[in-house]
Amino acid sequence: MTAEIDRITDWKSFMTEGDKYLKTARGGMNRPAIFTAEILYNILGLAIEKHVMGALMAKGQLADNHTFTDLIDATKQIGEIDPSIADSLRKFEAYQNLCPVFAGYRSVQISREVIPEMITTAEAVQAWAETMIAA
Repeated sequence: MTAEIDRITDWKSFMTEGDKYLKTARGGMNRPAIFTAEILYNILGLAIEKHVMGALMAKGQLADNHTFTDLIDATKQIGEIDPSIADSLRKFEAYQNLCPVFAGYRSVQISREVIPEMITTAEAVQAWAETMIAA
């Protein structure tokens, strides 16, 4: 039982990890030879996942799965994420199926030009998560 409680109460680690991923992506924008658009996309995906899961866990909830769509749906348990943020997440999800168990793996070329918008979206998710935790 203690292990289950620890997993849910470890939301602070999720938030810290999300913050670190987001910081890495911001810095990675200045190092295009190392941080390709695909790498930045995946780092930002991790930041978003960690922040949503941190907020859910802080409120004793979990997502069914960890695709952006599943995370958006899970936010309804604690305070639904803003529709404009959800729309951006769905758009970004179309680039790559991060959890290909059911649909099969798919990935399309990610343009570096979309990464600043994804960073802005990740920052909005971070702010949403902080607001939900504080509520």
